[in-house]
Amino acid sequence: MKLTHIKRISTTTRMKYHRNYCEAKNGNLIAAQKLVSDIIPDPIIFKNLTGYVCPVLKPKGNRIPLALAQYMAFHSKLILEDAIYLQQTPHGSTMCERLYYNPSYSGKVKHENYIIVDDVYTSGKTLKSLKKYIESSGGNVIAAWCIGSSRSLEFEPDRFLIKLLISKFPDISSYFEIETLTIPQIHYLLRLSSLNRLWEIHSDNQLNLLFA
Repeated sequence: MKLTHIKRISTTTRMKYHRNYCEAKNGNLIAAQKLVSDIIPDPIIFKNLTGYVCPVLKPKGNRIPLALAQYMAFHSKLILEDAIYLQQTPHGSTMCERLYYNPSYSGKVKHENYIIVDDVYTSGKTLKSLKKYIESSGGNVIAAWCIGSSRSLEFEPDRFLIKLLISKFPDISSYFEIETLTIPQIHYLLRLSSLNRLWEIHSDNQLNLLFA
């Protein structure tokens, strides 16, 4: 099922300025639960949701997505799915770095409907990879939610946008799997003069990280 947009609950600013944010990002689940319950305006928005709710869950670290999934399950008919894990590899902070980030997941997937959740939606690479993992394992992702986001909530591209990308960069498939790209990533690519320029930006980022 194609998801054109992410559903946003609150704002990144409100989340990051919450008193429990740092503890929650560092792995404190109780702090994450307090944060989530404080910044969600009204849990009635979850009332009619059904199926499974699956957070972007790391073996350690950030517990905000898990706390959000727990909160959604408590206030709806959703069932928490907390047995699918993101393998912990750094994704970087820029859109360019996130293009080269390849998230991978492990865990058993049920042949049921899923809602996937994360704390912040930026490039969408992590959520898109989770969606792909669930669907390739027999599940069906029907929605994606986040607490905060960058300016765009657009998620999966339509055929026109993909054709536009291929028209500008005919060899794009030699660089990326087109079906894994999100709308924010494609818009970023379309603003570049060439794919060589993308590699230059990526190389500069890696050098900066090396000598930081």
